[in-house]
Amino acid sequence: MAKTGHEIQGDILGLLKNSTLASVINGGVYRAGYRPRDSRLEDAVVIFTAGLPSQVQTGVVTVHIYVPDIELNGVWVEDGARAATLEAAAQAWAESLTCAVSNYKFAVQQTVTTEAAPEIQQHFVVVMLRYEYFNE
Repeated sequence: MAKTGHEIQGDILGLLKNSTLASVINGGVYRAGYRPRDSRLEDAVVIFTAGLPSQVQTGVVTVHIYVPDIELNGVWVEDGARAATLEAAAQAWAESLTCAVSNYKFAVQQTVTTEAAPEIQQHFVVVMLRYEYFNE
């Protein structure tokens, strides 16, 4: 039986909550839309991006890891050192996701990178995971 978007998102959420990546960030792990509005923590947000149902389901799940900006000479700028650390930790986590830990086969969809969210004075690391789900 095919999985729904919420089920897939929940599976990835569980894998992330039980990972070393979750212990590296100082915030929580949330579904899209559940991150506290005014959070200044390094929160990870799991977003179901796309999915195609078939005998082997495929799609993309995106994880955003927020990094609060730092003030430098009165200007809010990216905490580049911390973003780089979290990018490396996110890459290592993505590479650790094997069929041995779930019924999914994962691959990084695009290079792990950091984007700006100036309206909240934060940046976020973007991890796009392509998945194939093999029904038990």
